[in-house]
Order: sequence, then C-alpha cells, then structure tokens
Amino acid sequence: MITFTYRDSNNRECTGEICILADYDPIEMDIEANGWNFHTIVGTHRDGNYICIPNWSIGSELARLTDVFWNEERLRNNTALHPDNAKAIARAIAEADKWIGRYHKEECG
Repeated sequence: MITFTYRDSNNRECTGEICILADYDPIEMDIEANGWNFHTIVGTHRDGNYICIPNWSIGSELARLTDVFWNEERLRNNTALHPDNAKAIARAIAEADKWIGRYHKEECG
C-alpha cells in the first residue's frame, strides 16, 4: 500500500491509501479515503488523460496526473463526488504517478 496525505475542506490533514493494480496504460488502482473505496482507472487518449471510477459511475477528463488543482476542480465540478473525495482522488493520482513503473501489487494488503 502507498499512503498519501491531503487536506479536507476544513483544512484538516487526512491520509488515504493506494493500491496500484496495473501500472501501464490504463493505470488501475484502488484508492481508500474518507471511509470510501474508489476503484480507479486512469488512461490516455488522443487529446489527453481520463479517469473512470466504475464503482461510482464516474468518468471525466484529466490534466497531467500531477496537476492536483485542475484534476480536483474537474472532479468536483463534473461529477457527483463530495469535494473531500475529489481532493483525495486528485492527490492520490498525483502520488501514484511517482510510483508508476516501480510499484509491485504484491505490496497491497
């Protein structure tokens, strides 16, 4: 598991966990945050990046995976996610980007 931190809407520091299931395009991971699970698929298409969260019926465009501000805004404004969940997912995607290509799914619990 990869641990990440983010600030919620009350500016409290929170932690979440990421389990990368596939680290090639599309990247597949489970994100645990705020007591919720987000099975997340992040990939590229001709014009950029996208995110799908099938267990929440969510799909959206993304900027660079490390662009937390834009990705959080996109998730908050174009999906039914609570703002704290949008913050957590955007931060988790940026953290996962650091691990792509050097993470082993056997490290997940």
